[in-house]
Amino acid sequence: MRVALALLLTRGTLAAGRVRTALTVACIALGVALAGAVHTVHSSALAEIERAARALAGAADLEIRGPRSGFDDALFAPIAARPDIANASPQVEVEATIAAGGTLRVLGIDAFRAIGLQPAFVANAAATGAGNTATLLDANAVWLSPAAASRFGLVPGSALEIIADAGARSFRVAGLLPGLHAGGELAVMDIAAAQAQFARLGRLSRIDLRLRPGADARRVRAEISALLPAGVVLSAAASVSGRAADITRSYRVNLDALALVALATGAFLVFSTIALQAARRGQEFALLRALGVTRRGLALLLTLEAGIIGTAGAALGTLLGLAGSRALLARSGADLGAGYFGGRGSAFVPDPWGLGAIALLGVAMSVAGAMWVVRAVGRIEVAAALRDRAADLPQVSTVPGWAAIALVAAGIPLLWFAPIAGLPLGGYAAIALWLVASVIAVGPLCRVILGHLRPSGPVAALALAQVRHLPGHLAASVAGIVVSASLCVAMAILVSSFRVTLEEWLVGVVGADVYARAAASGDGAYFSDADQQRVARLPEVASVEPLRYDRLVLGERDAPVSLIARPIDARILAGFQAEPPAVPPRGALPSVWVSEAARDLRGWHPGDAIRIPIAGREVDVRVAGVIRDYARTWGAVLLEISEYQRLTGDARANDLAIHLRKGVDARQAHAAIRAALPASPGLVLEDAGEIRRLSLAIFDRSFAVTYALEAIAIAIGLAGVTSSFAALAWSRRREFGVLRYMGLTRREILAMLAVEGAAAGALGATIGLASGAAISLVLVHVVNRQSFHWSLDVHWPLLPLAALMAGIVATCALGARASAAFAVRHEAVLAVKDDA
Repeated sequence: MRVALALLLTRGTLAAGRVRTALTVACIALGVALAGAVHTVHSSALAEIERAARALAGAADLEIRGPRSGFDDALFAPIAARPDIANASPQVEVEATIAAGGTLRVLGIDAFRAIGLQPAFVANAAATGAGNTATLLDANAVWLSPAAASRFGLVPGSALEIIADAGARSFRVAGLLPGLHAGGELAVMDIAAAQAQFARLGRLSRIDLRLRPGADARRVRAEISALLPAGVVLSAAASVSGRAADITRSYRVNLDALALVALATGAFLVFSTIALQAARRGQEFALLRALGVTRRGLALLLTLEAGIIGTAGAALGTLLGLAGSRALLARSGADLGAGYFGGRGSAFVPDPWGLGAIALLGVAMSVAGAMWVVRAVGRIEVAAALRDRAADLPQVSTVPGWAAIALVAAGIPLLWFAPIAGLPLGGYAAIALWLVASVIAVGPLCRVILGHLRPSGPVAALALAQVRHLPGHLAASVAGIVVSASLCVAMAILVSSFRVTLEEWLVGVVGADVYARAAASGDGAYFSDADQQRVARLPEVASVEPLRYDRLVLGERDAPVSLIARPIDARILAGFQAEPPAVPPRGALPSVWVSEAARDLRGWHPGDAIRIPIAGREVDVRVAGVIRDYARTWGAVLLEISEYQRLTGDARANDLAIHLRKGVDARQAHAAIRAALPASPGLVLEDAGEIRRLSLAIFDRSFAVTYALEAIAIAIGLAGVTSSFAALAWSRRREFGVLRYMGLTRREILAMLAVEGAAAGALGATIGLASGAAISLVLVHVVNRQSFHWSLDVHWPLLPLAALMAGIVATCALGARASAAFAVRHEAVLAVKDDA
């Protein structure tokens, strides 16, 4: 019976304020949807990586992997012959460029060995109508996974043109491999053909191993690891999924944290909505108390209302998040702009536990917002409330200002905490404490700041007097503005600092006039030494700098470190902002420069002698300095290309940085370069300015989700202020009636409310600006450094910040005036009569 009555009262209350309830539900749904979409996109990407890795590993127990350039295939025979190995399958893996556009993962396999570990590589050949497994030995044939065939629109018998090291090569699609439907987009071909076509003769990328039953896995791993050359490691099969999760953890956690801050702002809006309803239901609450309902009963009633609002918002937000993440995955893949997962579409794999946790958090935020009102409602005077249709809500007890100072001080030592599992938990904790301190400081700062203002007009004086002693529900809404404004200000400063720093870095690093790439993407095409010489001899070209990239594998669970080989001089070091900036004299050991990430993650510092794996052997080098590198969060090593060529005997280049002679037109140079390289059908030429523009455009896209988070947080905070002023105006109807009797016009009362809204908005924006500025320094110097290991120079976006502050003040003023317009009609006069 009690439950039925509570539900009946709740239904009537929510139905009476449909518009405001719908607004509250929508704001909660937005927060839940954004957090759910971010989580679903990332969980889908990681799930697809794991599924593809396991599909390709098949029955393998272990895998041997090495650098991008591969390792000596002579390693295969002694390992495959070991008595504890039941099956060993060698592979060559290339990210090949497709002539029609895009890249495709190409696997070269030994069909007779692969069938023992992964039958899907060669199974179902007859079912495709393409013959039998012997076609895998055809050097002109490839087999496609269903995903690859669908993406490129190919069927058995079609031609697939791939850009390889020797130029464009057309392969016949021999058939499809339905068993690899979970393996992603890939092509399978004979290993000998792959080695020949992609300049991998004598090289392997991976060896999959299956142990014999009863073999001691620990002993086998130790014995095989002892045989492996430098840069080649042994790990569990399908371990790439774990490495992907480790590499992307910081990025995912940072976005999740921002989404949850936007969601937390919804608690302030729920508070305002429940406060408005409570202000209008004073007689109802008093009557229920008179009929025997306890304070606890009223608390449960309001909590039930908030729970229903939160549940509706969470359910709607979850559905919106699923729909949005599915559309994003189908349209642009799982990148969210960061480039971790590749730009193509990913499978839709929602995480029900994660989505459930986000939905429950949305409900919890809603209930937490209502609990503030519950305390005030529990203290209403029954007799006074029965005489009036609306009772003023008592002031919610405030925390003393010294508590805010204590929280700020408590957060400072956390800034020096080392990251835990690669996450800046100390920085996050400091930000949380400072946000709470900002909320606590709203009341004391309001009295201090507004207490020194002496407006001349009576309307402004009345307005500031009201705001100076913020009612509890208005104080909570101003706190909502503080939280959302802090988030927006902090992110605006972080994004501006990052963008300006990146732009300055690009100007220094991208210093040549034209950059040539052997293919738009992938790692299967190169410029030979002869190609480089032909370009260098062109009359339009002043000089050519070859660039070569490789991947250094340092440990089983470690993310790979990128190797950048290129000519190095004082100009290049200045572009990379190296510390120290000078080229050291030639010593007994080759000099390398390590990125900030390599320094932090590996403990490499200038002057250290370290060993890095190059060409299958450990090479002793000396760390000459630290460079800035904003392209690789997992670390990079910069090496003089002449040293790389001496160590590897490989003179090929991935890219060419071309300096033109003075006065040469870029279009003329492009034509001359293309004419000099007729055997490079995938050649891509870009001007330095275009590379910088594209890089900054990618940067802006990568922060699109951040901008959405900021906009939603601000929208929720402003909606809370509007709702609070509606509640405030309703509870002040008698005051407005008295003011009308004293001669104030309706327009003057509305102007007073607009001034109150502007003052509340200015107060929230000011505190939010100060709090956001402090938090931005934590984001730049602590969270960013510990998450991504990049040094950023702080840049203050003064004009956008000023526009944000002005927008908050104007929106609060207009919202306060509009939301309270109803309360200053003739009902205000009736309220005074009711009081008589």
